Amino acid sequence: MGRRTLLRGLTLAVAAVLPLYGPTAVHAAQTATATTATAAATAVAVCGHTGEQPTLRQGSTGDPTVEAQCELDLATKPSRYTPIAADGSFGPATETRVKEFQACAGLSADGVLGPQTWAALNTWAAAPHTCPTQGTSATAQAAVCGHTDTRPTLRKGANGVEVKELQCRLNLAMEPFHYPPLTIDGDFGGGTEGRVVELQHCAGLSADGVVGPNTWAKLADWSGRNTYCTPPRPAGYPVDGLDTAKYQHPGGAPIDWKAVRASGVEFATIKATRGLNVTDEYLATDLPAARAAGLAVAPYHFYTGTAADTGGAQADRFIAAVRATGYTGQRAGDLPPVFDLERMDDGTGRCPTYGTVADAKAWLDKVEAAFGRTPVIYTQKSFLDDCLGSTTAFARYPLQLADYRQSITQPPLPNGSTTWAMWQYTDAALFPGIKAPATADVFNGTQADLDRLANRTGTATASVVAAAATTCYGGAVTVRYGDVLDFGPYWTTSRCTDINMRVTGGTADYVNACVKFAKTGTCNRWTKVGRSWTTIATDVLDGTKFTVPNGVPLEGDDAVMQIAF
Repeated sequence: MGRRTLLRGLTLAVAAVLPLYGPTAVHAAQTATATTATAAATAVAVCGHTGEQPTLRQGSTGDPTVEAQCELDLATKPSRYTPIAADGSFGPATETRVKEFQACAGLSADGVLGPQTWAALNTWAAAPHTCPTQGTSATAQAAVCGHTDTRPTLRKGANGVEVKELQCRLNLAMEPFHYPPLTIDGDFGGGTEGRVVELQHCAGLSADGVVGPNTWAKLADWSGRNTYCTPPRPAGYPVDGLDTAKYQHPGGAPIDWKAVRASGVEFATIKATRGLNVTDEYLATDLPAARAAGLAVAPYHFYTGTAADTGGAQADRFIAAVRATGYTGQRAGDLPPVFDLERMDDGTGRCPTYGTVADAKAWLDKVEAAFGRTPVIYTQKSFLDDCLGSTTAFARYPLQLADYRQSITQPPLPNGSTTWAMWQYTDAALFPGIKAPATADVFNGTQADLDRLANRTGTATASVVAAAATTCYGGAVTVRYGDVLDFGPYWTTSRCTDINMRVTGGTADYVNACVKFAKTGTCNRWTKVGRSWTTIATDVLDGTKFTVPNGVPLEGDDAVMQIAF
């Protein structure tokens, strides 16, 4: 399969979110500006230069011209017009852009900025609109806002023309259908700081909210061109994915999963639960809709170690929540469940207070037993090093690793792990069908490898088999004698032709095991199982429901076993 490319930034699908052009814009302009006097009374200095809006034409100069040029840049960039110079001189380039804007807004394209054009321009510059005709790339401009060319270090609490320049450039650098334009008022408050952080995330900079030389350089680059800030995609990984939660539903907006799929996205991890008492309000709609649109899907749980020994209880909530959506882990399109193991999400960046390897394993073991799939662990090497003592206890699990640095070609591996399955490389990706930025991933393998992991047809390469634990034995579940009445229920998968079992721990060297199929309710036969893999049922159809009775005779006092199917 050829390489698929994420359609980030403004695409026609995204641009259609808030279309306003032609007769609609004319009506808006006429309503707002019945007369020149009315236009003057309602004039808005969107760029913050001046509220004076006289009729302008080629040869005009001064602050009103700078305001007009800046507003023209804000109004036309969503349609991919390269910004013009905001230099206060109304020359041929400005006249051409006025005509282009007038055509966009359904006005008479005479190149003169009169009351109706000003009214439409104020509206288009303050909120994103799109033209029927897209612009083309042209030479990037240095002065696109016209406030100042000085670039001091700025942080929250600053004010003045430098902050106006910053706010204007942020509006030109960040795609406005996902990042609502800031008010250009010269006050560096929380909203401006948040937008700076978003730019820094997008550009791969240290996200501290402070505008220093590196941030200014990226800001000048993106604001002067006819594209918006777009995080670079890692090279060499052809399969794209994303992660969603309630944050991708601003104002309750639904996700258009068909548009997401049409953009080339192949898989999605969707938030299911957090801790002991939170189920994401969009799980019930997003997981089925994404799967119905053709994406491979995985529900994920955010682990909270805010109380001791809660991993098992957190697993219970997750299992119940995702089963309610129809997820079994065994259907075509079902990826393994994902365990989100990272720092606390309260803004402190602290390690989970009561987070332990044993508590994480309690979640992993219970979920693996419930769905018959080895869970994927979402984490970072730095987290495991800092918070869990560089443990190697998770080496057998496939990994979804988060690392947003643009200087690396793959994420660093935790101790004991040899490869990764998914790499979350940014939290600033823009997708058609989603009205907020989202995190984006690449898959470490081919489309056939992903299909295999998602219970679809295809054969995985050896490297991805190791990464995603999709071999028959690699996908084994671990059980302990005495934990439950029956191990399961499980459903057979395409990973294995047979059902296999072995003893891996405890004092027993052997157990006698059978398989009880749901269809018959009786054991097939008793088989002696030792420390090597042993087949306990042969040639079983995929999707067959079964259990393994817990009351198997032991040759010893206790046993830890693995079942592969």
